[in-house]
Amino acid sequence: MALLLLSLLSYSALGQLHDPLVVGKTFMAGSTDPTAGSTAWALTSHGISEKLFTVDETGNIVPQVGQSVSKVDTFTWDVTLTPGYKFSDGTDVTAQHVADALTELNQQNSGAQASLGTMTVTAPDTSTVRIVSERATPVMDAVLAEWPFVVYLNKGGQRYFTGPYKVETFVSGDHIDLVPNGHYARALERPLLKIQRFSTGSAVAEALAQGQVDMAFHLPVDELPALRQVTGVTVKSFLLGYHCTLNPKP
Repeated sequence: MALLLLSLLSYSALGQLHDPLVVGKTFMAGSTDPTAGSTAWALTSHGISEKLFTVDETGNIVPQVGQSVSKVDTFTWDVTLTPGYKFSDGTDVTAQHVADALTELNQQNSGAQASLGTMTVTAPDTSTVRIVSERATPVMDAVLAEWPFVVYLNKGGQRYFTGPYKVETFVSGDHIDLVPNGHYARALERPLLKIQRFSTGSAVAEALAQGQVDMAFHLPVDELPALRQVTGVTVKSFLLGYHCTLNPKP
């Protein structure tokens, strides 16, 4: 998806499209509250939120808001933050912000308790997050790459995230208008986005065929032959699965 978005940018002399790229999906985040159900996963999939670590296309754990982890003892780990990160409102990301987010997630979302149990999260200094967990893990970076652990800031009744996009308009159950996060690298190279929710895969397929959306996801297999005959539509399939196991580090 990222490559396709970047290829479309060549049509804009200003480096950013004036009209939003419309992405049709059969799901979208139900809110911007990452403590609710699987909302954190959806926000990350939309490009709004990020985690301390993530999994790249080759299955490796790589840094994101977090730079590295170090083991203090069986139940204690320190996380060093990546320098220069900002929330979408321009606030610098500090260890206390991350500690507050992880604490709230661990207390309110069962998914954030699955691997570690109860977490006590503190900020020994502005760039270090200390996590003391009820259950031990040999791979804290892999745990922090799990979907619940997004980084966010509660401020003035709003939540701000660190991803490449930020919410401009959120219409629950219908669509989300996204604009580039100006504090994220290469912001001017990103198009405006509109995530449009459809009730079924067939509805998404019809919208794509009629030119109502620029991209569509979760298309039913039986719709693909007809879509391949539509001028200007390219259909690509890819495998999708879950990371159920990760090799522990020594």
